[in-house]
Amino acid sequence: MSGRGAIRRGFSTAPDPVTAVREFHDAIAQPDIGLVVFFCSYSFDLNVLEPELRRMFAGVQVIGCTTAGEITPIGYLDGSITGFSIAASHCVAATALMQNLSNFQMSDGHAATQKVVSAMGEKGYTLDPRDSFALLLIDGMSRNEEVVLASMHLLMDMTPLVGGSAADNLCLNGAFVYCDGAFHSDAALLAAIRIKAPFRILKCQHLVGSDERMVVTRADPHSRKVFELNGEPAAREYARLLNLPERALTPSTFSTYPLMVKIGADFHVRSIQAAHFDDSLTFFCAIDEGVVLRLAKSEAVLPNLTAFFEGVNESFGQPELVIGFDCIYRSLALEKAQTKRLAGALLAANHVIGFSTYGEQFAGMHLNQTFTAIAIGKPYDDL
Repeated sequence: MSGRGAIRRGFSTAPDPVTAVREFHDAIAQPDIGLVVFFCSYSFDLNVLEPELRRMFAGVQVIGCTTAGEITPIGYLDGSITGFSIAASHCVAATALMQNLSNFQMSDGHAATQKVVSAMGEKGYTLDPRDSFALLLIDGMSRNEEVVLASMHLLMDMTPLVGGSAADNLCLNGAFVYCDGAFHSDAALLAAIRIKAPFRILKCQHLVGSDERMVVTRADPHSRKVFELNGEPAAREYARLLNLPERALTPSTFSTYPLMVKIGADFHVRSIQAAHFDDSLTFFCAIDEGVVLRLAKSEAVLPNLTAFFEGVNESFGQPELVIGFDCIYRSLALEKAQTKRLAGALLAANHVIGFSTYGEQFAGMHLNQTFTAIAIGKPYDDL
């Protein structure tokens, strides 16, 4: 249990899904809930978790997704359910579910945008960046984050948007979002939220581009596969640049040695998901032929995150809640550096609730190896 005000944070580590939902419910329960957001381990039996969520939160608007690890009121956990509730007196939300992402059309995103805008209008509210923001939770194995975001440009003209790509504990089979009382795969969930509290969207990145460059010479952007770098088989060339054998190309290596692309004056990470027997590489972001990639230079995650939250507290104040979307590769980097427990304590001290993702959404961009978030301050007294 965390806090007794309009925003309440909670979690459960019970392995039994029925017990976990009940403990989570008890931790965030309040008299009149306007919205519940949760993040749960992929290891739960979702066929049991789903009806228990419906039963315990009957009549309440609940959204969520599966993870590759959870960020809870006590820091990083695996195998838990965590989340928060916001009182109806301080929050109004509207949601839209987009299914069958494998065959997603731009019109599907336009329809979802119109649905949440119309639903807010029916409740007597218009979206305004001064008091509203949007969350996007999307199956991280759909490979369609860029297209979905592009289809929502009209919404992003009205309100800031952040989000995360739902995950499945690095099984890489398919993740789930929860909306309208059920879990959905190959799906995305858009939520527009009007809140009676100050807020700010945030992005933290511990990587910058180096001078070591490579050119994508053969790729399939739709499947996010790169077959050749610098005219050579992609995995072989990547391993050569790292001076490593190809057998060392594991998620730990990908998290330690990511690639970056320069867009304008900024560097953005393009994380590798997997290396294959045909020497191709699959990425967590779309990659096209002709793109110039650079090996990243890394700062230790923990000092970078510490400085980030020092800046947040100085400019924004102590958040009441931070809804955080943290790339799974950042978690792996923290484990490798043996600083994950300290980083988890830092996140807990700053009231972060979130999960380890397969990608992060920030404004109109799909990113990798970043921490994106909405920081929410102390709720106002009056709506």
